[in-house]
Amino acid sequence: METNLFERKEFLNQSWISPNSKNMFTQSEINQKTIVHINLLRATANETELFKNFIKVLLDGSKNELIFDLSVCTFIDSTFLSTIIAFNKNYKQKVDIVVKDLRQLTIFKITKLDKIFDIYSNLETATAA
Repeated sequence: METNLFERKEFLNQSWISPNSKNMFTQSEINQKTIVHINLLRATANETELFKNFIKVLLDGSKNELIFDLSVCTFIDSTFLSTIIAFNKNYKQKVDIVVKDLRQLTIFKITKLDKIFDIYSNLETATAA
């Protein structure tokens, strides 16, 4: 399928996906840590704007540590990942990441993102740290 970014954004704005966009990202709090659950199998550039808007509303003025839960994701593209990195630069609190998929974990290690973020293989370990 050959499409450009504009066509993909139009696709995401269609009536059947917009109501479901509320379930793409959810949040919870455990041990004074805000957990952002990314409920996507594929976290790509198509979802980045929705992700940015979700985080902006959720964390406006928050002082909690933050955990991005990517345990559901089996694919994370560079655009989505760069959104997390850019957010980390601007957020004043600690940011941790939960990654279960071994391929994704390998990417985090190869790109040396494990030096920037504390990366955990499950949510229980991340919230206990």
